[in-house]
Amino acid sequence: MFNILFNIALLLALTIFFATYPFRDLKRLTSHKVLVGVTIGVVGILVMLNPLTLYEGVIFDSRTILLTVSGMVFGLLPTAIGAAMMAIYRLMIGGGGIYTGLTTILLSSVIGVWWHKKRYQKVLKKHEHFGLEYYLIGVITHVGMLLATLLMPSDIRRTVVAVMAFPVLVIYPVGTYLLSLLLFSQARRVVSLTELEKSERLFKTMFEEAPIGMSLTDLETGRIENINQSYSDMLGYTKEELLGRKWEDFTHPEDKELSKAATASLHEQTNGPLSLDKRFIRKDGQILWANLSLSIFTTRDTEKTESLCMTVDITERKHYEQKILYASNHDALTGLYNRVHFEEYVRDMRIPDDQVLTIAFGDVNGLRILNEAFGREEGNRLLVRIARILQRHLSQDDYVSRVGGDEFALFFFQRTPDQIETILGKVAVDIASLEMMGSVVPSMSFGLSSLSASQGNINEAIKQAEKDLATRKLVDSPHTQGKAVYAIINTLHEKNKREENHSRRVSELCERLAKAYGMGDMAASELRLVGLLHDIGKIAIPESILNKEGRLTAEEWKEMKRHAEIGYRILNSVEDMAGLAQYVLAHHEHYDGNGYPKGLKGEEIPLQSRIICIADAYDAMTASRPYRKTVTAEQAASEIKRCSRTQFDPALVKVFIEDVLALDYEGV
Repeated sequence: MFNILFNIALLLALTIFFATYPFRDLKRLTSHKVLVGVTIGVVGILVMLNPLTLYEGVIFDSRTILLTVSGMVFGLLPTAIGAAMMAIYRLMIGGGGIYTGLTTILLSSVIGVWWHKKRYQKVLKKHEHFGLEYYLIGVITHVGMLLATLLMPSDIRRTVVAVMAFPVLVIYPVGTYLLSLLLFSQARRVVSLTELEKSERLFKTMFEEAPIGMSLTDLETGRIENINQSYSDMLGYTKEELLGRKWEDFTHPEDKELSKAATASLHEQTNGPLSLDKRFIRKDGQILWANLSLSIFTTRDTEKTESLCMTVDITERKHYEQKILYASNHDALTGLYNRVHFEEYVRDMRIPDDQVLTIAFGDVNGLRILNEAFGREEGNRLLVRIARILQRHLSQDDYVSRVGGDEFALFFFQRTPDQIETILGKVAVDIASLEMMGSVVPSMSFGLSSLSASQGNINEAIKQAEKDLATRKLVDSPHTQGKAVYAIINTLHEKNKREENHSRRVSELCERLAKAYGMGDMAASELRLVGLLHDIGKIAIPESILNKEGRLTAEEWKEMKRHAEIGYRILNSVEDMAGLAQYVLAHHEHYDGNGYPKGLKGEEIPLQSRIICIADAYDAMTASRPYRKTVTAEQAASEIKRCSRTQFDPALVKVFIEDVLALDYEGV
């Protein structure tokens, strides 16, 4: 019995040495299976050198324990190599127990390898401390070993079973259990070390190779302890230039308080990572916007507390957000604050007790007329220039916003009425200097209202300023709009002398025809004015079309036909001239309904428009043109008579030929 216990103890001692040196690395164990198998065989032979000998060639040792546990831990190849070495040595010993010895070697190897295949990974992950399963495998193996003694010669079989039954069924399973605990404990330790090493390598790889910035910072000193290349590239420094320095050296001055607050939160160890957006100053002086995700990083072997930071460059996103925010609060044309910002500004405004607020609403006079005459591009250009004038005359503490198409809101703080009148007077002078097309002088009307902290609410003051503006525009706007109309027609005539001469001749013919037809002096004077203005809409027609010699193309003719509508909109914008607008609109309508723009017919066409139509056509035929022969009065009268009832009013045609041209109606 002592020999058996000594043999098992020797096996455990050899296994402890085997498990700790030189095969501490499980990776080396699994990658050198042949060497492991040879080692198992050598250990097995060593324990076989100190057996319990009952008879010549009948020996008992702990090789079954070794092979079972080796199969359980190392699998097929190492166990097969070790078993083969032990089997060879057992053949060399020979004797009556040779068949039993070889059988137990094979049986214990098979049981161990089978268990390894079915249970090894599952048991290794369970981290069981007692491992009852190990003992059961030991019992099964050694029951088989005891049955293998039946292969011994019959004369010694009974004695061997009697002597070895207790140690084989009790002591050997315990040995298997102890050896399994030892090797599986070592295997789990090695797996843990491997996983830890893998985790460390993974963290290091992620840290160094991550496409985002990563850093470790000592929370107590604030100094950078480690930083990856991506972070260094973000900031424009080398890694060596950053290590040991503090983050406040690179933080934007306006964000330093934010950084201090974040550090304080980390010291309090609030749950979860802390996220914030902040700005850094790069080495080249540019501003870097970054999103930082911060968390506490500690290790068991040190009391130092560090912060792990993951940083993403969000400069482009921030610039995009700023553009969106700017666009939402600013007028796209002038760059001033827009109506949305104005409403928010008014809603959030609090007037200090010692301040007086003066609100001014300004409106550009006749912008609609100018847009119709010169196009929206010129109108927009005027608005931009007016916005610059307003900005130039307002201080940094004042406020200006474009709150409508041609309307601006101005807030003045701590200004006297005289100071504000002076400012607005200078604004008016500068706006008047912005001549459009060299002749139209723009202007702007303002309405004012003052408010202090104790005098009601700001919305009432805004309403009062708008009312005051409406009152002032009653005086300013008609005068300004009338001047604008005459400035527009003068601009057209200055650009095209032919149009000026044509308009003046048509004006005179209209007056003469009106009087001949029996209209009163006031109506005739009105027609003289309409005749002068009938082509005012041509101010918006390209000069290349107006001055073209020869026939217009279909597209050019389509563009030319717009002048009647444009003229209508220009005159309709002026209160005193709105009544004339419809005459201008219809002066190209035909008596038979084939004219433009509405296709009116007969008496649907205003009388004044029918008069202009005849005068306009007659002058167009008789005026000198370099690209065609001049038509005589008789020839023009004949053409007009021919087109009566189709293009012209026949009654007006007869009066025009006989009384205005003094020709024989029947003879032309």
